Amino acid sequence: MWSTLAVRAGELMAALAVIGAVLLTMAIAGGLWLKRRLRPRLRGVSRSMAGRAGLVAAAGVRSGKRWLWSWPRPDRHWVAAARTRRRLWRAVAAAEHSVAQARKAGAPTGDLDGLSRRLRQAATGTDRALVMAGRAAPRGGHADDASSQAADLVAAAGLIQDAAASSATSATRPVVAGLADDVRREVIALSAGLATAARSSGATDWPGAPA
Repeated sequence: MWSTLAVRAGELMAALAVIGAVLLTMAIAGGLWLKRRLRPRLRGVSRSMAGRAGLVAAAGVRSGKRWLWSWPRPDRHWVAAARTRRRLWRAVAAAEHSVAQARKAGAPTGDLDGLSRRLRQAATGTDRALVMAGRAAPRGGHADDASSQAADLVAAAGLIQDAAASSATSATRPVVAGLADDVRREVIALSAGLATAARSSGATDWPGAPA
């Protein structure tokens, strides 16, 4: 009985293997046939898509070039105005910083704080004039007027910075001088003490010295 079942199972497995091989062969043959039939159409579609992509890319490149060339190029007046503005605000910031440091050091600043505020207000107006002069057409001498005002403000900022630095130096000079005098006196006293201690030690170690 068992032998009969084993034979039947073997025959069934063999039949299934044959059927699977036949189906696989038919699938491969059908795929090859479909590929041969569709290959010309696929080539035409791919060429058409490639051509359209090339046209789109070329149009994008041309439009990108037109977009770049459409931007206005900065002329020398705009560049000069930008440099003048940067130099102006650096001078204003340096002056304000010097006044703040002098105040922290306890130095008398007088009306330097008020002058610094007036300097910033004037710099704000001159900065607007420089912006408009840099954007406008180079005529009428507006750029030269704004640059001249900026130069005057830079000079004023330098004077404020020098005054604040001088005040801070004057305020700290007595402190530094007193500290230096105290250090010199302490060094002299310490040196004298060390010399006295050395002489006392030498006299005690001398032969015949009293115990």
